[in-house]
Amino acid sequence: MRWKYKASLTIVGLGLIFSLLLLVSYYKYLQEQENTAIVIVDNGLSINYMQGNQVRLTSNQSKTYTFSITNNSENSMRYFIYLDNLNANKETIRYDLKESKGKLKINQNNLQNDAYLANLIEIGTKETHSYTLTLHEIEKGYMSGTIKIGIEGTTEEYFASTIMSNNEIKKEPKTKVGEEIATENEGLIETNDDHGLAYYFRGNVNNNYVTFAGLTWRIVKINGDGSIKLVLNNYTDITANYYEENSELAIEDKLVFTKTNINTKLTEWYKARLSEYDTYLVSGKFCIDNRESTTENDIKYYQAGPRLKIDYTATYNCEATSTNERIGLLSADEVLLAGGSVNSDNTSYYLYTPEKEVAFWTLTPYSSDASNVSYFEVGTNGKLQTEAIGSYYRGLKPVINLLKKTYVTGKGTEDDPYMIKE
Repeated sequence: MRWKYKASLTIVGLGLIFSLLLLVSYYKYLQEQENTAIVIVDNGLSINYMQGNQVRLTSNQSKTYTFSITNNSENSMRYFIYLDNLNANKETIRYDLKESKGKLKINQNNLQNDAYLANLIEIGTKETHSYTLTLHEIEKGYMSGTIKIGIEGTTEEYFASTIMSNNEIKKEPKTKVGEEIATENEGLIETNDDHGLAYYFRGNVNNNYVTFAGLTWRIVKINGDGSIKLVLNNYTDITANYYEENSELAIEDKLVFTKTNINTKLTEWYKARLSEYDTYLVSGKFCIDNRESTTENDIKYYQAGPRLKIDYTATYNCEATSTNERIGLLSADEVLLAGGSVNSDNTSYYLYTPEKEVAFWTLTPYSSDASNVSYFEVGTNGKLQTEAIGSYYRGLKPVINLLKKTYVTGKGTEDDPYMIKE
């Protein structure tokens, strides 16, 4: 009997060794797949993954992958970059994505729920885009997936693709952002935001109208994640202040948007006017540039002041405090990018609201003293103005973000606005 027992142990041992060898071989195979360059051709795009397109990360690990995309077709295309077959906790993944010629630059972004890394990238015929992607697993976990390139328009178009199809995309605005007002229709302009390539409207635009929830909105931009930022064409039926006069809130709290009266009023308005349309909306990143700049005569100035009034460096990239909300306001940067200026009135751009007797608020603080915070506002003649004390009552032009997977009809004109397909 003993020899049978020994034989059984031998067989079990050999089985374990064989299984181990299989696992080692499979692991080596996966490593080879991950590190072996492959070329995939899809609808005229030639995609060269220098280290393969298989991704695997373990706890607290970072890896870099390079790939290029060449358009061999006779037509320009738009594509997106995403991770397929993803096995990971998305909350523990960060990524950097950079295009060699500076077309796209994303640093330490969070992985989106749909695992899209970049959206709506246009590539001309015979053009090549080269990328470096670094993925970071920031906590104890594991990640695997496949880097893939998708082509926009191979299925029914999302709203962002429809907007881009209806507009010529420009690389630069006609007028100098911030320094000059935009009184002509300067169209749809390429830029970058915190989520990647974005596209914004500037000037006297006549094809960015949207009818949604029985209200008229204007398209501000296509966000880098493919969602659409809208601003109400008119004011709401209420005015509001950031805080009441003689409020006992500390200055630090007066700079926290979620603690302000305006946030309360916007939330109430959302519940009354938009709550039944909530499935079409997503939370957006609202930037509040409350970084301190200088202090003079006991008045503290925030960085948006010199940045927008002197340097004219308006941007969609938020380097300061932000809040993720279902509803918010425009930043002072967004007003300048839309065509406003601190230098002169502008009654010929899409944010100008005729026949209004009060200005409307932005999110952006300008200065503060011992008891008050002053904010940028947009005056009744369309000029970006400073030093409006937060206890003043001003108009509200709410801002919302439509879901990326939104389909529309219409042309975006005032007579034929975009309308959501239900």
